[in-house]
Amino acid sequence: MHCHDEEAGSVSETCNVDETFSERHHLDDDFEVIPTPGHTSGATAFLWNTGQHRVLFTGDTIFFPGGEWVAAVLDGVSDRERYIESLESVRTLEFDVVVPSVAAAGQPYYSFTDRAEAGRRIGAILDRLRLGENG
Repeated sequence: MHCHDEEAGSVSETCNVDETFSERHHLDDDFEVIPTPGHTSGATAFLWNTGQHRVLFTGDTIFFPGGEWVAAVLDGVSDRERYIESLESVRTLEFDVVVPSVAAAGQPYYSFTDRAEAGRRIGAILDRLRLGENG
């Protein structure tokens, strides 16, 4: 099991941690690991270039109940300022498919997008976070 340095303690309670990371890096030419602290201290996104699409797996950093992209700010757990920094970084990435870690029953579990739409949707999340809202 590989996980972010800041999650190693809790992850090791349920499985063996073989290796940790704390920086953005590539696992291969087509797969990038991108720490996105904020939702939790060890939140991580993954960007995979399939050759046809650039798929961003956002974990819990971005998800879209009811079709709206939102953040998941947890009281007492999330760090709003780090979340904002992470989303600013994610907004610079080039991707055309978003896959969060969760989806409500009957809701889509992925979304096709383009750079302009992704920038607009992430910008809306950032506006809400800066206003003190939770997503």
